[in-house]
Amino acid sequence: MNRLRYMVLCGLTGLMVLSSGGCSVLVNAHRQKEPMMNAYLAGRQDEAMAFLEEKLEEPHWYNASAVGSGDEVMWRLEAGSLTFLAGQDTQSIDHFRRAEELIADFDTRAVVNLREIGAESAVLVTNPNALPYRGFCRDRVLLPVFKALAYLGREDEEGFRVELFRLRENQDRVMTDYRDFFQKEEQAVAAASRKNTMAAAGVNSGKILADSRNRALAELVKETGEVAHRGYAEFLNPLAIFLSGYGYARDGDYQNAVVDFERLYRALPENPLARQYYATALHLAGHAVPEELKAVKLLDYRIGRGTVLVIFANGRGPAFRPFSLYIPVVFPGYATIAAVSWPVCEYYQSPYRTLRITAGKEEYETVTIADMDGILAREYTERLPGMITRIALSTAVKEVGSYFATRAAAESDSLAGAATAIGLAAYKVAVNTADTRTWEALPREFQVAQFPMPADRKLVLTPDGGTPVPVDLPPDARSAIVYVNAPSRTATALTYRVFGLKSQ
Repeated sequence: MNRLRYMVLCGLTGLMVLSSGGCSVLVNAHRQKEPMMNAYLAGRQDEAMAFLEEKLEEPHWYNASAVGSGDEVMWRLEAGSLTFLAGQDTQSIDHFRRAEELIADFDTRAVVNLREIGAESAVLVTNPNALPYRGFCRDRVLLPVFKALAYLGREDEEGFRVELFRLRENQDRVMTDYRDFFQKEEQAVAAASRKNTMAAAGVNSGKILADSRNRALAELVKETGEVAHRGYAEFLNPLAIFLSGYGYARDGDYQNAVVDFERLYRALPENPLARQYYATALHLAGHAVPEELKAVKLLDYRIGRGTVLVIFANGRGPAFRPFSLYIPVVFPGYATIAAVSWPVCEYYQSPYRTLRITAGKEEYETVTIADMDGILAREYTERLPGMITRIALSTAVKEVGSYFATRAAAESDSLAGAATAIGLAAYKVAVNTADTRTWEALPREFQVAQFPMPADRKLVLTPDGGTPVPVDLPPDARSAIVYVNAPSRTATALTYRVFGLKSQ
């Protein structure tokens, strides 16, 4: 690699990183969010919102705004969900729309780029934090779910309906786009490896994780792999598929409802709710119920009509925290161990087992439908080999370039050699921050329950071991959706929103 080119690239990348305004390159995103998440978990919603408002205010030289940075999508997603929970539906939709626009913009660019610097250079020189956050598959699937409910919060049932009918298409597009993304990223890394054979010679993700120095990290990766088994194939989010089927059933389109509920059943073949909804949809569509479902009791009400749907967002979703990954770099005349900061999944316990609902003289209990730990862990696990290969190659190329640049400078002037070594070392330290960016204000799991509308329009919500919460349903609503959010066991952290559906 041309040593002068390497030093120029380092300088340009460093300037771009420091001027990006996102700050996750220098301070990891998980740590940045601690004040916001602590307030959110404690039920101090105003404090959490104030933190986000600072992050999304108009950017000026004197503030730490994320607007215009590669981290803006992440902060928009957090703001979209928290404004939704606060009942600020117009603001929530605006945040989600902006996130969608940015994601679409990032998707049209090269898979790995830093604008002025080409894809190969980005693979070799940059920290992943310097690239725009494009959102995980989970993020992209859930975004229209929250938008749909926010439209309902504005009493815009048509907007709600449109977003529900986007869910199936959105799920399929996420699968296609991300497979394409993985393939292009692998091609970029392969091209960089061919052009940097000296650095690439020792790059092997399996051997790196098997290194004794990475034993603790390997154990964490193994744990995440076990959690990933609770995820779903092709980045499926069962909540989104369930709501898509719910939307079609509300419209009386049971043929399309069957498509979604069959997909839900295939993803969750032992889940009682998935079995019941699929069997019911088949019956309503005039299809034969398969032998293995003939003993399933069909729903005794019309799906989505004259009913109450309770969505229970239980617990705090997974996040990423930094951990050390040791990468051996060996080439003729030089050997070292480089320590890089690496993101590992962090999980949190659910505050409640379930939510009990009293409606009239009847009692119902929510059933888990989407394991958010498993969804994120599965995507992380699938991407892991490529992620390690990329960071190992990037690290090796930096070490090779740093070694030859320093040696060349020292041969001409010992003071210049020392200055070059110090400068390159400072650069490597500055950008050695784990990419912990993700949407954190999400639940650990989604649970649901549906039942006929009670005559007195009253519910009592009782989280497992918690205090009963009375809820009044709108008197003019023919159906209703109740969204209950419980990120922690703190009483003030449990909130709910009621959405009336007047059309059916």
